Amino acid sequence: MTRRRAITLCAVLLVSSAVAARAQEPRRLATPEVTNKVHALIDEILKPEVELTVELRKSKILRLKKPVFRIAVADPTYLETVAFGSRDIEFIGKETGSTSVTLWLGEEANPETLSLIVTVVRDKEVDEQRRLQYGELQQMVNEMFPNSKIQLLPIADKLIVRGQARDEQEASRILAVVQKNYAGPAGGQGGQFGGGVVGTSAAEPFPDAGQIPQSTVIPMLRTPGVKQVLLKVRIAEVQRTALRNLGADFNFRTGDLFLSSVLAGGGNVLASGTFADGNFFNLTLNVLAARGYAKILAEPNLVVLSGQSASFLSGGEFAVPTIVGVGGAQAATTQFQAFGTQLQFTPQVIDHDRVRLQVTPTFSTVNNNNAVQGIPGLDTRTASTTVELREGQVFAIAGLLQEQQSGQESWIPGLGDIKLLKPLLQNKSVNRSETELLIVVTPELVQPLEPEAAPQLLPGMEITEPDDVDFYLYGNIEGRQDVHHRSTVWNAYRNRLRSCRHSHGQCFMQADQYYISGPVGFSN
Repeated sequence: MTRRRAITLCAVLLVSSAVAARAQEPRRLATPEVTNKVHALIDEILKPEVELTVELRKSKILRLKKPVFRIAVADPTYLETVAFGSRDIEFIGKETGSTSVTLWLGEEANPETLSLIVTVVRDKEVDEQRRLQYGELQQMVNEMFPNSKIQLLPIADKLIVRGQARDEQEASRILAVVQKNYAGPAGGQGGQFGGGVVGTSAAEPFPDAGQIPQSTVIPMLRTPGVKQVLLKVRIAEVQRTALRNLGADFNFRTGDLFLSSVLAGGGNVLASGTFADGNFFNLTLNVLAARGYAKILAEPNLVVLSGQSASFLSGGEFAVPTIVGVGGAQAATTQFQAFGTQLQFTPQVIDHDRVRLQVTPTFSTVNNNNAVQGIPGLDTRTASTTVELREGQVFAIAGLLQEQQSGQESWIPGLGDIKLLKPLLQNKSVNRSETELLIVVTPELVQPLEPEAAPQLLPGMEITEPDDVDFYLYGNIEGRQDVHHRSTVWNAYRNRLRSCRHSHGQCFMQADQYYISGPVGFSN
């Protein structure tokens, strides 16, 4: 061992010992005994001496002057070695990357070692072949779809499909031609042609292109036109009820005998004895006719981008406690149940003005009659469907026409069977209810408005606070639109006006700046 090599080896060992000492506690320094032991056991540390390049899916043969009896590949994922005899070794590139290969040559008793770095690179000829063949496929696709313009760009193991399609339906057809395993438009989701890797492979451009490796398709097609959808949903429900009731109640007393009929209250006959004197007879005739109706009209409108989902809730939520666990390991959790007008939909613009719509409207109201342990129930009307319609067209996705009728009659047995006495000894009622429900949807393609085209008067902006005269004298709870009264600063404003009577208008301007509403906020 030469002196220079020994000094280099000592330096490497000292650095390695220092690094290992930092990772362990307590820290230890290399002692002379350890250094001498390393010098006695290690002859030399071999580093890669040769660099070799192999193209992917190709091979190179290394012909040696001495026989090889052992080969070690650090990572066989990238490289495969095949020995032909004792002096010829073939290196086959499997994947792009680098790995080290060590060869032992000569006699096993006195071997010589050779360390190499083998780098597997891409095959330029295959890449050029892919570009040429996908270029021809690109030309054919553009001829098949003259209203669209696409480009096929093979990069590494990806195939980028970019350009502009006439509409999303034609974009789906283009991807169907390019992809090997087609499973719906852009993997089953509309409006996703602007990017994202689709889990399908690119089709082979030509039958004899089997040597070309498969590529993963990345769709980057753009479709012109409006991609924002305004969905108008109208939920209309009318409930009508009618009740007619006819009954007769009487009580008759003579001496100690008291006889009464309370059919209207439950259809029972009560007979009892009393100690009162005198005779009398009372007759009560119950005639009732009632009608009622309830009207529900909800019109939720929502704007969303094509291919995206949107939800809408106008109502409220109430707490629903839930007990989980058993025995002594119970715990209480609280969930909130929403009610009101709810809307959830996902539109997909598949043509210039044709929209495929998946919509789920729900309308629910609180019903305390269905309460369980103090938690109210819900009366829910919902529908879930997928429809396809043009812009501005109306589709009735759900409807209900329900009629219910019930009647009840009760009388006193025996006496109530006599035709002349039956009207006085019976109680009867007829109840009828009708429910009409209709849910219609209308999609529209919309664009944002310019600032000057937006409405300046929003709901609630015309409601003002009444001044003292309107409130105390006229009893109004809403003020006039041209009078912007503010009770929070009126006292200070009034005092400023009183103290500025002789300031020739300058103080009035200061008071106005203090009081009137500015462009942002209430006052300056």
